[in-house]
Amino acid sequence: MNQKNYGRYPKRRVLLADLASLVLAWFFSLMIRYDNWPDRFSELYISLIITMCLFRVIIFLVIDLKHSSIFEMDPVENLTSVLRDGTIIIVFAVIYLFASQRGEMASRLIIGMMYVMNVIFDFVLRMLLRQSLLRKAGHGRESHVITISYPYPDVDSLRDQIRSGNYDELIVYRGGASDEEYEQALKEVSSFGLRTYAGLSIPGYSIKSGIACDVDGRTSIPVSVRDERFELFGVSYAIARTEEAVLHVIRHLRELSGKYICFSNTHTLVMGRENAEYREVLNGAAFTFADGNPIARLQLKSGLPGAERVAGPDFMEHMFMDSTEASVSHYFYGAAPETLSELDKSLREKYPGIDIRGMYSPPYRELTPEEDAEVISRINGSGADIVWIGLGAPKQEKWMAAHKGKIKGVMMGVGAGFDFHAGTIRRAPTWMQKIGLEWLYRLFQDPGRLFKRYVVTNCKFYFYRIIDLFGRSGK
Repeated sequence: MNQKNYGRYPKRRVLLADLASLVLAWFFSLMIRYDNWPDRFSELYISLIITMCLFRVIIFLVIDLKHSSIFEMDPVENLTSVLRDGTIIIVFAVIYLFASQRGEMASRLIIGMMYVMNVIFDFVLRMLLRQSLLRKAGHGRESHVITISYPYPDVDSLRDQIRSGNYDELIVYRGGASDEEYEQALKEVSSFGLRTYAGLSIPGYSIKSGIACDVDGRTSIPVSVRDERFELFGVSYAIARTEEAVLHVIRHLRELSGKYICFSNTHTLVMGRENAEYREVLNGAAFTFADGNPIARLQLKSGLPGAERVAGPDFMEHMFMDSTEASVSHYFYGAAPETLSELDKSLREKYPGIDIRGMYSPPYRELTPEEDAEVISRINGSGADIVWIGLGAPKQEKWMAAHKGKIKGVMMGVGAGFDFHAGTIRRAPTWMQKIGLEWLYRLFQDPGRLFKRYVVTNCKFYFYRIIDLFGRSGK
């Protein structure tokens, strides 16, 4: 479904909901705080709510109109937007009170309650508005979908299957059909009475929602990662969305054979800035993707379209989903034997048909030349297309660089991706990933080991960023 269709809903309705939530928060805060609340509708609080409503309109014009509508955002993104706007309003309201020399007259409890209740009311009203309008547009009901590809069973068998499964939407992929066969197939299945869609595909790949986009008014998919790079601290990052990066690898397995791909976050980026040798390792990769929200945001701010965070675990998940028909084979090198055992079990259960050619847990020491040669022979002998490396940074990147041209498959350093997909380490909730706090979740899981990696290197990242900005402005 093309989310840009949601843009036809006027954003002014959202503004009305935002203003209503502010007034409700103001009203209930006074009612809760004071017993004789009707007497508290003083000139101070009336001017405060009028000023806050004006700030709300300004924020709408300056920020909200330039961003995605609430119909394009999921609930987590909507909550983040509400928290952002609510915080800005309260900050400016406090500044207004003190600038007008009435800050001491206003109740701090009233201000605090208004902030909390405004966030709650605003989020609830936005979700109710979103649900109501999407339902009117026909997007509010969850459908039961059946997917078929030509050639399919005979029409009568297919009709019985659909009726027994209580389906109400049907996606038909072309498969190996000619134009005439595909047209006939669409006519036949349309007679079933279901809402029928023509599935989009290219050879060997069914197009996913995370890759389709609008180009000059046409729905299209990128079939390769662009050559353009985003440079930060001397590290060159490829620009892509997760699904299109996965498709590029699938379509170019032969060209990528013997090469490696890195997923670099702020931790490895800072290491690259401080260590020229490691920086060359990152730049020696076929692709280095931004596995960090701060880096992905800077890519977007630079004006590069289609940039987003391409996290190693997310890349793995998309690749596994896209290769369940044994179109791509996998080998896993790294982690503990127990983790690999759980990983094998988890992947085979979640992705039936996945082609796993082997797994190996190396010893926690440097391998001898003989052992290394044996590892290379074992991996190459498996014939795996992709060799996943889970040794942790910076060890895995250095290992891949040292084995460039020796390993036949394309190597990918995914760090804790093995543990996430094995279930031995829980990944941060989606909402924390979206707002860039996955590192904090990981820190709480293992503070002793990760404090320096996340807290220290995150501070270094922003420190180096400020230095670069001042250095650039001084030229």
